[in-house]
Amino acid sequence: MDRRFWARLAAIVTGVGVTGLAAAAAPAEPPAAIRSPEPGLVRRPDGTRPYGYRLQPAQGEEPWFAVAPAHAPIGVGEHPRLLFRRSDLPALRQKARTPEGQAILRRLRLLLDGGEGETMTTRFSTATQAYSGQRAEPLAGTYTIGHAAGYGLLYQLTGDRKFAEFGRECFERALTGTRDRDDRYSFRQPGGALRAGPTLGWMAVGYDLCHDGWDAATRERFGRALLNYREQMQGARAEKQVIDLEHLARGSMPPYSNHFGMQVGGAALVLLALTGEPWADQARLDALLRDVETSLVRNLAEGFGDGGFFAEGDGTGSMASQIVFLSALQAWRNVTGRDFVASARPNARMLTLKWIYQTVFREGRPDFWPVRGGYPHNVWARTGQSGAGYFALGLGGVRAPERAAMKWCYERFLAAADAAAGTPFDTASHYPHFAVASFVNWPVGLAAVPPEEILPRAYRDAVSGFYCWRNRWRDGDDTVITVLTNETRGYMGAQADTALALNSRGRHVTWGTITAGPPRHWSMSLRGETSALTLADGTAFAVDFTGASGADVMLVTTGPAEGQTVRVGATPLTFWFPTMESPPVARVEGDDAVVGRQRVILRDGNLILQMKER
Repeated sequence: MDRRFWARLAAIVTGVGVTGLAAAAAPAEPPAAIRSPEPGLVRRPDGTRPYGYRLQPAQGEEPWFAVAPAHAPIGVGEHPRLLFRRSDLPALRQKARTPEGQAILRRLRLLLDGGEGETMTTRFSTATQAYSGQRAEPLAGTYTIGHAAGYGLLYQLTGDRKFAEFGRECFERALTGTRDRDDRYSFRQPGGALRAGPTLGWMAVGYDLCHDGWDAATRERFGRALLNYREQMQGARAEKQVIDLEHLARGSMPPYSNHFGMQVGGAALVLLALTGEPWADQARLDALLRDVETSLVRNLAEGFGDGGFFAEGDGTGSMASQIVFLSALQAWRNVTGRDFVASARPNARMLTLKWIYQTVFREGRPDFWPVRGGYPHNVWARTGQSGAGYFALGLGGVRAPERAAMKWCYERFLAAADAAAGTPFDTASHYPHFAVASFVNWPVGLAAVPPEEILPRAYRDAVSGFYCWRNRWRDGDDTVITVLTNETRGYMGAQADTALALNSRGRHVTWGTITAGPPRHWSMSLRGETSALTLADGTAFAVDFTGASGADVMLVTTGPAEGQTVRVGATPLTFWFPTMESPPVARVEGDDAVVGRQRVILRDGNLILQMKER
């Protein structure tokens, strides 16, 4: 990325102080916290791609966040503040009396102690180190990094201090070395900085929710344990490093590693929970808040693109967004008034929306195909952390209209299966904090709206060269078309596709021929019902969802492909209608091709779709 980009980024993220906290003057040079990766637009001399390779850097001058309307600065000693504000409690207590709220809270209580949630759990991992090979049995109630948050929510909703006391016991357990059901997550000797970040982050949410139920000495002791966290890593698989908040806020790995979002997201939650505490070093907190805000932007700008595609691929991207980062963005809005989700830039909300664009649901089972890049097993792995909460967390990471569309998707595609499994409202994870997020974020009372009334039928990630089309959100016969036109790379990566990938009518098929490289042209109608893509080698594609051709999906290309071929001048155009058993017939009319009422024009090497008048 060129130096001008880093200067713009520095001005955006450090030129204005955190609302209600200390302000920072805009530096003349990019701050040290912004570390440019290797140039991404050129190959190395040996022809390989460098780490962090993307098609292009993030573009545009728009700020990365919008100012939240009517935001009130955090009051002195105000808690809770992270996932919701103290002023939200009356509405949340009312939600707890609704059928939806009651169902989620029953699930939360089961996850806390394996029963009614009225006791401190007695189920703990026996592992004494990360990567021990021991994993706790998947019994509801087994202790996790999210237990304090779960008990804390019950304290906030009921006012019963016994739940804050259970949260205190969870903290004591963590500080003395009790490990999560997944032994990689632990306050003591976690499995590296990428596991330390979520551990501290979700403990910070527990601190925030239990805060008012503890005495001042307990608050300070646990708060200092978070703020002064310093763990010298040991063991054969350990990173040779000391992990502390400075380390996590700036990231020990670059943003194109899945580790980065987990580190900086966790650090953000800790810092936001502790800022303004009477015993805290506020100057240190303010400096770290500026660092971590820069890191939040870097994860969105360098790790992900403007369509939610992650440099290392889908499964690793799920880790970099789901485990703690999305919740950090939600807390950032609540505490600082800076809303990354409401920004003109789509980067933050596409972390969530990509999943409902690219997934076809059949009988309560998500089908996301193809999974590109590293750790494909994480995608829709709903029972753990890495692929859980696409709705529970995601509903807090989109705007209100998109929330209505997501609610429609969940109710149509997953609600019945989840209810039958006893995991209502996207609470399939064994971790209580996903149920906490579901309760806080679920839009009870919001009318569900079909996604095609809210979302365009196509989008792209210009940073990665990724394109996605969807004809509808209806049933298991929906058609999703995707293509990655360019290799992307972190420490893992995704190869460029050689053909369009279609998940259509229960089939996984490919079509056409893709030559990798920066596309020459992209255009789409306002709602994405028609679009055109021209590749680096000049091969042109068009996608039509208008139905004007006589088919609900029409694909056309100037390159090699199966289907009906006609010649417009010297150029062959090949048509395919993947959802039709008896497809319409393409014909030549003058200098154009026509299918039904859809006219296909080849102009300056690009395809144009133009509907004929009736």
